[in-house]
Amino acid sequence: MHLRYVNKLGISKDIELTGDPLSIGRSREADIPLLDDKVSRVHCGIRLSDGEFYLKDLKSRNGVFVNGQRVEDTAKLKPGDRIQVGSTVFVLESATEKEDSAKGLAAVQGAMNDGKGYTTILKEIVDDIEPAAAENKPAAEEKPAPKPAGRPAIKISSPTIKVSSQAKTDPAGDDKPAPGKIRITLKK
Repeated sequence: MHLRYVNKLGISKDIELTGDPLSIGRSREADIPLLDDKVSRVHCGIRLSDGEFYLKDLKSRNGVFVNGQRVEDTAKLKPGDRIQVGSTVFVLESATEKEDSAKGLAAVQGAMNDGKGYTTILKEIVDDIEPAAAENKPAAEEKPAPKPAGRPAIKISSPTIKVSSQAKTDPAGDDKPAPGKIRITLKK
């Protein structure tokens, strides 16, 4: 389990929760020190007991909240819980971004080892994402944007490329290519 939060400098922090108790507070001795006047010196603690993590309010002045509810003494934590200490919000997660990325990369590598190519894997990823995106779209159909009127269509012609192995010379005879070379002519 990991505790993720953004510090006062805007840097995302990820703390791994282990069997050791973890303290949060304004004190420099706290495991997670917070520079916040609304946080007590030793505000709260998180500990592991019987395979579950628990949050304990350590008689803080302004309290600690889990998912918006004030913790009177102790609260059992589960993945996804939002813990508010002063103005800092912590999120309890089961895996870090690095672990999730490593799992995704291992899955792609495994699929490639099974003979799938990049194109097939990317198509499968897009196919997995598209149904979720379709569920989030509103039911009303969107009309295509009207075409602007009053402007004629612009037609752009691409140049023709002519490659010849026999070089031609101009009437003055000055434009003679070297033997074995080819001449490329662009015409509109």
